[in-house]
Amino acid sequence: MSDPDEQPAPPPRNFRVLSALVLAPFVVLALWLAGIADDHPWRGPTIDLLKAYAALMLCFVGGMRWGAAAQTAHDQAAAPGDLAAGVLALLVGLALWFVAAPHGFALFAVAFAAQGAWDAFAAHESSTPAWFARARLVATVLTVGAMVVAFLASA
Repeated sequence: MSDPDEQPAPPPRNFRVLSALVLAPFVVLALWLAGIADDHPWRGPTIDLLKAYAALMLCFVGGMRWGAAAQTAHDQAAAPGDLAAGVLALLVGLALWFVAAPHGFALFAVAFAAQGAWDAFAAHESSTPAWFARARLVATVLTVGAMVVAFLASA
């Protein structure tokens, strides 16, 4: 049994660097959208780009969970529906790309929050490394925050 006061190992450095690079477009695009005028010629393309990036990233995080479920299924009996649920993020991301702003951003925020919660719970079930839950929490807070900023900026 491990010591309850013992801190979990931090995420590997390459994971932290790549995560920061992946999260940067959310922050930059949401802040840019909040800072430009409603009649700015790049407003529409910025909204489209942020929605497309959100859809792609939702697919990516769903793929991470699908991969973890596939590894679990290889090693032991996977929880029923884990593989199928991993694909659900892809379908949700695709569907939300077609939802107009600002509602699309609100729904993306809900989807990212749900996916982040699922990832955090998976870490507590020992299907992912211990540092994964904390890393996903930070990524989820930043991503949901960016979606909320985009929602407010496009409302």
